Amino acid sequence: MITIYGDIKAKKNNKQIIMCKGRPMLIPSANHKKWHKQALSRLKMAQIVRYEVPCEVEITFYKQTARRYDLSNMAESVMDLLVDAEILVDDNVLYVPRLILNYGEKDKDNPRAEVSIRPIEDDYEFIR
Repeated sequence: MITIYGDIKAKKNNKQIIMCKGRPMLIPSANHKKWHKQALSRLKMAQIVRYEVPCEVEITFYKQTARRYDLSNMAESVMDLLVDAEILVDDNVLYVPRLILNYGEKDKDNPRAEVSIRPIEDDYEFIR
């Protein structure tokens, strides 16, 4: 199991608008970039095995507060992080045909995401 410590920042909800060549452009906020950089550094130091086969990924989120959260937005941040840390080759359907998201509970003192990655058995058929 991989544990990503800290309050997971939803990429979709942490955007900023900048002007690029006279056109507005959405980019991740400074808050999201900071979280991503710190989490990426921790994962790279952990030297976790790289999965190059189709996998099932299960993520359980433990948030700092009891307010409502969108699991799919937070999952996007975690999946992008796993790819950037080179733990997953890619997060597309060829490499992650099964994604399970859970809300654990409120954990004010230890917010985190717990990630389990399991290679899918050979008998699982998927389209390439």
